[in-house]
Amino acid sequence: MHGEYTLQEIEEQPKVWKELLDSPPCVEEIKDKEEVIYFGSGTSYYLALSLACFTQRYTGITSRAIPSQELVFFPETIITEKPTLYLGISRSGETSEVIMAMEKIKNLGKGNFLSVTTEGKSKLALNSERTIVITSARENSVVMTKSFTSMLLGIQLGILGAIKSLDLEPLREKLSNSSQRALSIAKDWAEETSRREHKEIIFLGSGPIYGIACESALKVREMSSSLTSAYHTLEFRHGPKASLTKDSLVVILLSDSAMEEELKVAEEIKNIGAQCVVIGDKIDSDISIDSDLNEYLRLILYMPFAQYLGYCKAIEKGLDPDMPLNLTQVVKI
Repeated sequence: MHGEYTLQEIEEQPKVWKELLDSPPCVEEIKDKEEVIYFGSGTSYYLALSLACFTQRYTGITSRAIPSQELVFFPETIITEKPTLYLGISRSGETSEVIMAMEKIKNLGKGNFLSVTTEGKSKLALNSERTIVITSARENSVVMTKSFTSMLLGIQLGILGAIKSLDLEPLREKLSNSSQRALSIAKDWAEETSRREHKEIIFLGSGPIYGIACESALKVREMSSSLTSAYHTLEFRHGPKASLTKDSLVVILLSDSAMEEELKVAEEIKNIGAQCVVIGDKIDSDISIDSDLNEYLRLILYMPFAQYLGYCKAIEKGLDPDMPLNLTQVVKI
């Protein structure tokens, strides 16, 4: 059966999230740092984008997300003398650029090197000062689904646990109550949406949700070989909307901070004649997750929409989402 692993891994996400909520990791290394630098490649870089926003919001520590290759080839533009926490992200722990970046940091960096992966015996894990290993997020599919959301949630919980600025019990309750509902809503929407032909699918998101928008576009592109892209929501006005037609689908992942302006963008898109879907929390129109979590804490609940859409469109096209065209599970150079 095409996509057997992918579908299973999408639907296993609430179980892994519950395990993390019941036994969260801790990122104690962050306490004495002046800067946090997250790095990864592909999906892991998009994960880093959201984590950097989250970390600066909750700790006040300057936080950045960097593609691994930039650390390898342009370290002088990134590495400083500040006490820094470098956090490398790789599902397999074997991604070439991440390993190369780790070695560069060890030679030039000042601070601590922490990694997060699903493989405890990987090169990244064995050569890190400390590794957070989320074994229940391991995947057979080439595409990252539950590993993305689980590594994101795991580091979020680790940071919150280290700074002790948030009572985790309400978060645990709200995520537990909303996770299965979010997957059910996402699956129904994706099944219906995948039956339509779209010349392009565009995901928009702001702040911490921008990384989620990027990953959403990548998921649909990887699995279904569709033409996709991602932008900051208001930036879409500045040129990209020129290509919109009635065959375009724009998915806006709604934030709290910019909600009023983002909804105006949605109206502009609809007035052009393109299809636009808004996904948010506690909203009256389009799709509401109803998690009662803020824009930083509900990030993982946005991902099943693109994951299911990529899966469903692949099946519609006769493609195998477990084995996307031209891709491998581990990228080595």
